[in-house]
Amino acid sequence: MASVGGVPKWGVTAGCVVLAMVVGACSGSDDAAPATTAARVTTTTVPVRPTSTTTTIYDPATVEGQVEAAYLKSWDVYAEAVYNLELDEQAFADVYADPLLGVVLSEIGSRIDDERAALVRVDHDYSVQLTGLMTAAIIDTYQNHQVLIDPISKEPVEPDPNETITDAFTLRIVEARWVVFDQQRIQS
Repeated sequence: MASVGGVPKWGVTAGCVVLAMVVGACSGSDDAAPATTAARVTTTTVPVRPTSTTTTIYDPATVEGQVEAAYLKSWDVYAEAVYNLELDEQAFADVYADPLLGVVLSEIGSRIDDERAALVRVDHDYSVQLTGLMTAAIIDTYQNHQVLIDPISKEPVEPDPNETITDAFTLRIVEARWVVFDQQRIQS
């Protein structure tokens, strides 16, 4: 949100309207009838995407905790992109690697072109398995509540699917950080 001196623009606008009303009421002669002015301030701010409420289960100091953090961050980057229909390629490159990176970027590009915004909400139930010194797998049986939303109002345009999906995600270390590079649907 734009701001002036740390104050949101709408706050500056509202403050100016109030100041104008006070100055208008104070100026004028004692003989004049009191001036009445009605001000109407409208905002068109888009609702902000709810933050993730996923609780981590692994100690962040362990390798499993690092894998878990990378996995959950990938969900947050994806959720933010489909909610706002904005493609931040660097944010995706920080959490995904090819071949999955290319697939996800293509999907986000298509969503932007088609104006198919979504609110991503899932209830995770996952386990982390180290499969090598630099690789790991996450099996997640999650409850999917992702719905398409109106890109402007952010209101749902379809019912909650409330479906159970099981996916296997593969992560590896790239440039000293864990990234997701593969996703396979196991069951839906």
